[in-house]
Amino acid sequence: SQVLHAHGAVVRLFGRHREKLRIAAALGIDARAPRHLPAGRFGFTVDATGSGEGLAQAVAMTRPRGMVILKSTVHGLVSVDTAPVIVNEISLVGSRCGRLQRALPLLRAGKVKVSPLISDVLPLREAPRAFARASEPGVLKVLLASGRAA
Repeated sequence: SQVLHAHGAVVRLFGRHREKLRIAAALGIDARAPRHLPAGRFGFTVDATGSGEGLAQAVAMTRPRGMVILKSTVHGLVSVDTAPVIVNEISLVGSRCGRLQRALPLLRAGKVKVSPLISDVLPLREAPRAFARASEPGVLKVLLASGRAA
């Protein structure tokens, strides 16, 4: 959402986790946790939920002949109801990690802020503890650093 926002896109971020939404809102992104998601409203929808149901929700929010960009990698198989995709002629497009060279200027200019997304930094020698920490509820990203922790 930060990258799209930095490039001038009007971003509406929908989610369930209020603490994560607060991070995006503090960065100027319209972030919401509605009871009901808008149906058929957006020409482009990005699924970055990491959940199997995220794709179905993204398809439902996309208007006919729109596009769903898939940023999530979900472990295992994801069931997809193809009827709304076919009937509404929605394009599904996979999008893996982008080029690092294009991200660096955004990071340098402070247009994308990663520090609010980092819950902890631990030295590489504490990798098992870092993995345990990363699995705790509410923890976003845990970094492993060579040498001492930052």
